Amino acid sequence: MSLGYDWEYLKLGKFTYNVLSQSQIRPFLMEWLKREWEIDKNEFPDQPWSLEWLDILQRMDFSLEILQLQEIRLRQELMDYKSDTYNFSEELRKRANEREESLLRGVSMEPLVVNGDNMELMDGYTRYMVLRDYQEENVYAYVGRIR
Repeated sequence: MSLGYDWEYLKLGKFTYNVLSQSQIRPFLMEWLKREWEIDKNEFPDQPWSLEWLDILQRMDFSLEILQLQEIRLRQELMDYKSDTYNFSEELRKRANEREESLLRGVSMEPLVVNGDNMELMDGYTRYMVLRDYQEENVYAYVGRIR
């Protein structure tokens, strides 16, 4: 059963973000992002970052922050991930092209999710690519720090 979330719509640069109040960020991420990573962990057991992120997610407190996009680091082993049937970078580019169309029509996006301890992007690779393609300097992010 989903909690009711109250979204606020904030424009930053060329795009609009749907953001949550401070008290709703962690419950939302624990409900939705945790579920997504658990599915990823089961579907792709050879991807260690899902397990790592699941572990630290539970121990993080989050806040909404404006970050410089260039400060955010991509997980290189994720970007390089390939199997016989899946190429992350190729699929990411396809998803980014689809997302770009929606965002240009005015659809809002969620903030990126960033590990504030090492500035690694944990969630939002597709959104990140569109933001990068449009040379956005500043972005909204839910920044997590281990308590």
